[in-house]
Amino acid sequence: MKEERSVNPQDPAAGPEASPVIARQLTGDLWCIGCGYNLRGLSIREPCPECGVPVRATILAVVDPKAHELVPLKRPRVVGIGLIVWAAGLWMAVMAVALMRGSEVMRELLGVSWWSLGLAYLGLLGLIASGVAALALIRPHESVTRIGALRAAAGVASYIPLGLIYFHIYARLDQSYRAPFMRPGPLELERSLLRLGLFVFIAVLILGLHQNARSLAVRSVVVRTGRVDRQSMIAVLASFAVAACGDFLHVVAATLGNGYADLISTLGTVLLAVGSILVMVGVSNIVLDTLRLWPVVVRPGVGLVDVLENNDQRARRAARQGMERG
Repeated sequence: MKEERSVNPQDPAAGPEASPVIARQLTGDLWCIGCGYNLRGLSIREPCPECGVPVRATILAVVDPKAHELVPLKRPRVVGIGLIVWAAGLWMAVMAVALMRGSEVMRELLGVSWWSLGLAYLGLLGLIASGVAALALIRPHESVTRIGALRAAAGVASYIPLGLIYFHIYARLDQSYRAPFMRPGPLELERSLLRLGLFVFIAVLILGLHQNARSLAVRSVVVRTGRVDRQSMIAVLASFAVAACGDFLHVVAATLGNGYADLISTLGTVLLAVGSILVMVGVSNIVLDTLRLWPVVVRPGVGLVDVLENNDQRARRAARQGMERG
């Protein structure tokens, strides 16, 4: 007795005779990954007539088998814009601090002086924009639980103390002392304690919004199959933690006041520098990830039923065409 082989009817590579439900013809728009040609009307067994890339290769690369299982977004464009502005605002706040430290280095080492007070206000503006845009992430779709929405709301609420501390450090303290990073003086202990508070609220922000942001990211088949990093936000939090360790060492050095204080303070400065660089890289990656997610957020993903015609649909189409010819 011949053994029957089990075939997945959703697998376009299984062949047209594998199952009575298998699709044989593309009935929706599907653009070739090789040249951009619209493959509509072709069989899944054919190659692209323009470049020769197999139709099945485009289906495997573009079509998301779980597209119709995802809960629709309430306001896709609002959520998409909110996601990008949220990440871009954080990036502005981080880069403003980086430029302020850069101006300090230029002033101390090269004697080049330029006014950096505007950068503090630019970073604060970025934080405000990010906080407002984060409102779109509290409940972007109906599958977000009440606990998930409350957690995200707590993350959004953390922007208030975060902005106040940011303003006090970078628009007040840093403007009252010439070189707070390279030559920390009497304000070192206060700055370090405030920056540790900054880290606490950043942790609340990231942990509060992480799950909802990730639920938007997994709408992309590229993310879901592991072809891009899905842990950018946690990596950024780890980078902030490295910088926070540097601030903690500065606090320890300020309270010790003995011969080891300078060594501990120097180590803290190194950790601050390394953590700050990692934060800049991580936040930049988050911005790039949100830009890549824009297409799958603002419009539903392409599912198999959107581009393939099964046997029943083909029979109805043939009957309709026969009636039209008759």
